[in-house]
Amino acid sequence: MSKSPKRAMAGKVRRRGRNLGDTLVVGLTGSIGMGKSTVSRWLQEMSVPLDDADATVHRLYAPAGDAVRPVTKAFGEKVVGKDGGIDRGALSKLVVGEENKERLQQLEAIVHPLVEASRDLFIADAQKRNEPLCVLDIPLLFEKQLEKHCDLVVVVSAPAEQQRARVLARNDMTPEKFMAILAKQVPDAEKRLMADWVVDTGLAFEESKAQVVAFVKECREKVAGEKKRERTLYLLFMGAALLAGAAAAMVAQRALRRGGRSSL
Repeated sequence: MSKSPKRAMAGKVRRRGRNLGDTLVVGLTGSIGMGKSTVSRWLQEMSVPLDDADATVHRLYAPAGDAVRPVTKAFGEKVVGKDGGIDRGALSKLVVGEENKERLQQLEAIVHPLVEASRDLFIADAQKRNEPLCVLDIPLLFEKQLEKHCDLVVVVSAPAEQQRARVLARNDMTPEKFMAILAKQVPDAEKRLMADWVVDTGLAFEESKAQVVAFVKECREKVAGEKKRERTLYLLFMGAALLAGAAAAMVAQRALRRGGRSSL
């Protein structure tokens, strides 16, 4: 029997074994119109450290951002805005479309390493502060095969009809543009199958948020439990070492006594 797509809240908090340290690195993703931004906001309201990949790119393109100089060198002054940052609209015209595939690859070769470096610093900082979990908000997590950086993956999902209604309510959206975006994304059903946890935003607001609260609670409890087990094992090891040391000392003392008597 084939595995059916998960719809409501589902999953267990189990490490995929990607990262060292106590902090769980959680990948957050979801197709367009699924409510990922809302879930991100809820996580931040719960004081969960969150790294937004889109926000990182905006920062890199901002005036004096690390991507401004290399992108300008690659694509010319025409992509520089009046404020000195990268004009995303002008840049988009150069890289969007099948005919501009090579230019897009050139841009990704510049930007992706910068985004990755920023992400690594974010994770390292969370680990340094002993955060139980941190979240990587990455829209194209599966499409770019970035789940390999995560201990857990959370997929935000909703019924297709709700997704469509949400997206088409946007001012700059058309049915054709919506379908074109979907064609470039891993289907929602496949994402749910690859998820460790699914948040269903097609439910009532309170129910959807309760799923996120439950996920964070389970993550925090898991990390606390791991730390407790590690502490217990450490104490057992140290106790065994002390006992072994004491036993060895007693054997040595007895040997010395026997040696002393035999020399008399």
